[in-house]
Amino acid sequence: MPLVNGRYAVIDLASGDVSEDDLPEDYALSGATVLDRVDEVLRGRKDAIAIGSGVLTASLIPAACAGFVRRLGVSPSADRICPLTGNTGVEMKLSGFDFIVLENAAEEPGYLWVRDGIAEFVPSPDMSGRDSWGRTDAIRSEQGDRRIQVISTGPWADEALPTSQLVMNYWGGEDRNGFAAEFGKRNLLAAAFRGMGELELDDPEGHFDSSNELQKVHISLLGRSDGLAAFSEAASGEDLVGLRHRDVACFGCPFPCRTFYKTAEDPKTMKLEGTEPGYLAYDIPAVERMTALGLSSRDLISIMVKCARNGAEPVSVVDSVESHGSGVDLAAVESLLESRGPAPPVGRTLPGAFSTSFADPESFVHCLSLGLCPRYWARVGFDLGSLSVAVERALGTECPL
Repeated sequence: MPLVNGRYAVIDLASGDVSEDDLPEDYALSGATVLDRVDEVLRGRKDAIAIGSGVLTASLIPAACAGFVRRLGVSPSADRICPLTGNTGVEMKLSGFDFIVLENAAEEPGYLWVRDGIAEFVPSPDMSGRDSWGRTDAIRSEQGDRRIQVISTGPWADEALPTSQLVMNYWGGEDRNGFAAEFGKRNLLAAAFRGMGELELDDPEGHFDSSNELQKVHISLLGRSDGLAAFSEAASGEDLVGLRHRDVACFGCPFPCRTFYKTAEDPKTMKLEGTEPGYLAYDIPAVERMTALGLSSRDLISIMVKCARNGAEPVSVVDSVESHGSGVDLAAVESLLESRGPAPPVGRTLPGAFSTSFADPESFVHCLSLGLCPRYWARVGFDLGSLSVAVERALGTECPL
């Protein structure tokens, strides 16, 4: 089938059993979102989570980078789904499956390892003593490939704390709904993907040309490319700009919204010399919250590093510190992280979060389930008609979206 693998896997973490099945022939053509089709295919599975990609993920359509993690058995609303941007969703799709379903809980800690059309749970109890960065490094070292994309958890998720967050390689900012706690309850320390596959296209040259034309239209709508500062005024402050090293885009995106900040060495230095040279920030709510609290730029980045390594959601952490009335600073945050709480989940919508990209939550879910980055497509206008030519040339049929 064009644009999709046509396969999914179900892993029972309790037994280690893996089953695979083909998707319906009309999976990419029905017009329903991928999330709707996942529910149709897996109706009846309730105690499960799915890690998947959209029909357009890894295509040449601009910012077609997205995957998702979602709970099964509930409607796919904005608070029941976690975006996967960067290169994670693409690696997942090119690993040979359109989605992976994880059921039950493993007897001992380990990680999901998916590559070359193979999916398995790898027991790794020694890894549970590491933070999220250590887990990513350990998996890449064990499997011998630095390009493996890792969705990792940290010590907070091991205790299934609702304020834990999934970390994409080393960076946090996409998980606002405690999906890391879902991993923790299942003894799942991480999910790792390496994609070496290829996608079938009906008309590769036509798809390339029409996607390129679409990107040219977008360039005039996007405005100045300024990394995170293009999406958040808090990132345009002089002190934070002074730590700016480079701007980074996700797969297939012409407009980077991520900025890498260096704190342990000169930001103008390209060679990495420090043990913790910096952080790739795209977590707008965390940057804006800590800026409003008056934290220095160095402390802001340091707190994001500490939270990511622990797998803790930073807005919840700093809110909890502030509620104790002792003032928010790096030392107080470190103390809270070491004690594992308490830090209640944020009880409000966080402006700048991926789920708030669109005023209409249904558009967010639809955009993400197609494999498109909501932050990018909210900026250029989520117009399915503009996609039709590129999609039709990829699928070889009338655009079903």
